[in-house]
Amino acid sequence: MKHRERLGLGALLAFVVAAPIVAGVAVYRAVPEAHAAGTPWYSLAADSSHGDSAAFASLPAGLMALLDVRDAIADGRGTLSLYECIQMDGEESHDLRRRLQMRFADSSAAVLYVVADRHSGTLERVEFLRRTPSAGQRGFIWDRTRDRTTSAWWFESPRGLARRDERGTIPRGSPVPRTVRALGRQLLTVPCADSSANSPTNPISGSRN
Repeated sequence: MKHRERLGLGALLAFVVAAPIVAGVAVYRAVPEAHAAGTPWYSLAADSSHGDSAAFASLPAGLMALLDVRDAIADGRGTLSLYECIQMDGEESHDLRRRLQMRFADSSAAVLYVVADRHSGTLERVEFLRRTPSAGQRGFIWDRTRDRTTSAWWFESPRGLARRDERGTIPRGSPVPRTVRALGRQLLTVPCADSSANSPTNPISGSRN
């Protein structure tokens, strides 16, 4: 696993495991979208919107409830107890990396992480994790290099998340890869704070590193 991939997945897992501790933390940042002036994020999302909507509509009910956080991405800044979008420096000059952390009214928590080419808007990687109390944690990772989407599920035990109970590859023809990419495209269109001036919330202490 590449260094960038380990960092991205490690950060997501650390947040989701500890997310219940920060249920009362409300985050709001009235900052402009960082670094996106020269990239056609909005036009790319608009061009893909019809196919993306069709993919969501074809999801089974269980996956729809898990994956469809489109309204929260668009409007959650003022309504969710935790909504924090951080734009991080990329390992390469053309990389743009964003991480969105959210907590919902049903006490579930989600993290969305995206890597894209800042000049062309091409998605390179999208990771989505959602943890639901008593139900466990489900994750999907799409990687452009191999055009592969992997799925993982962690069982919830009385002591918290247990061993990873399921891991597999999602078929390319299913709607899941398209919906995961759609979430990544949408994340590139919302206001997001630059990590050079705003460090992410520590999910355990609630403070900023």
